[in-house]
Amino acid sequence: MSAQTRYPLISVILPVYQGEATVMKAVRSVLRQSYPHLELIIVDDGSTDDTLSLLGRITDKRVQLYTQENQGAATARNTALQYAKGTYIAFIDSDDVWFPDKLKHEIAVVRKVNVPVCLVYSWYYAVDEANRLINLSPPHRMRGNIFNDVMRKESVLLPSTTLFHRQVFEKLGGFPTHRFHEDRTFSIMASKYFPAYPTQKRLVIYRQSLSGKCRRVLKDYQQAVDAEYSIINALRDLLSVNELRELVDLETRNLFYRFLMYNFVDSARRIYRQVNPHTLGSGKKAVLAQASISSGVNMLYYARLTVQFSIRYLLSPWWRVKSRSLLQPDRMNPHVRL
Repeated sequence: MSAQTRYPLISVILPVYQGEATVMKAVRSVLRQSYPHLELIIVDDGSTDDTLSLLGRITDKRVQLYTQENQGAATARNTALQYAKGTYIAFIDSDDVWFPDKLKHEIAVVRKVNVPVCLVYSWYYAVDEANRLINLSPPHRMRGNIFNDVMRKESVLLPSTTLFHRQVFEKLGGFPTHRFHEDRTFSIMASKYFPAYPTQKRLVIYRQSLSGKCRRVLKDYQQAVDAEYSIINALRDLLSVNELRELVDLETRNLFYRFLMYNFVDSARRIYRQVNPHTLGSGKKAVLAQASISSGVNMLYYARLTVQFSIRYLLSPWWRVKSRSLLQPDRMNPHVRL
């Protein structure tokens, strides 16, 4: 087996906008991967803070830095794809962090399943703006054709947790450039055509920010609905009539849950009239959501806060130790080859 077969080049793509507080942690986590054969392509999407100054101090020859006017993360990713030389493509958002063996474990899955043209996905730890652990991703184990699972579950294939063969982009042409949820749209498209396999390991620290664009959009009911339907509109020509109908039901349900989880009760009550009750399921989340609507007390929101508080409290000492080397403050020397 040749070195190129054992260690195919992975192009890591990092879009960044106003990322001075977090981007160097993301960069460091890529350049410290135990997997030896990678390039890092960074596209600054029109930042006006200190992001470019920080990135300009990197001297590692594996890094390429490009700039563009502010056009959004999807366009920045597509710009980077034009320069990517790798057999496989990985993405990392500028506020996320990888554990050192992330790429190593994902390539190991490719070798094990012996299906080179595929997707490989990992699990994640979710943190807040203060890097406090707030949640653990569901331990998804679906493999092969996971299209129906990706349709039903939003957290399976996130950009920072997934490795893609470059043929995925050659077929699909990159990320759709609508303003919201373009990563979910792409994950549905990719899983429609390509098999996917799990590492069954938590390899990513994924930041869930209350100030992020997908949270801000919830403040405006119509804008939130339009953002959800941008997924549906982008997939009209790809899905069958039945698949499209199911997607409409699922995205309506997802928006209903999202409104409740972030305590926009009036909007949740408004969209609830359009929710197909069969999509809610019968688990605790569904029971709490329906009780929230009928009682006027947002039980789902308070349950979410309770779970997050419990995780912070119970796992805080363990998390400080586990994440210390990855989330420590940046003290970057401009002469250090990073």
